[in-house]
Amino acid sequence: MTRPDPAHLLSAALRAQAGGSPGPAAPPAPPAPPRKRLPVVGVLLFALVLGLLAGGIVGALTLLHPVW
Repeated sequence: MTRPDPAHLLSAALRAQAGGSPGPAAPPAPPAPPRKRLPVVGVLLFALVLGLLAGGIVGALTLLHPVW
């Protein structure tokens, strides 16, 4: 009986490893939870209302302030 060639053993081992082992498939990953959106419209609307309110108050104080 002759000894197997080391190159043939290595190539056979690499082919077997590349093919993978037939086993149970990995379970599918759970779906990602839905992302919550940032309240961009609400923040912009709040900033607009706050700016108009502050501008109105400063404008009224400027018009009603007596000249020294």
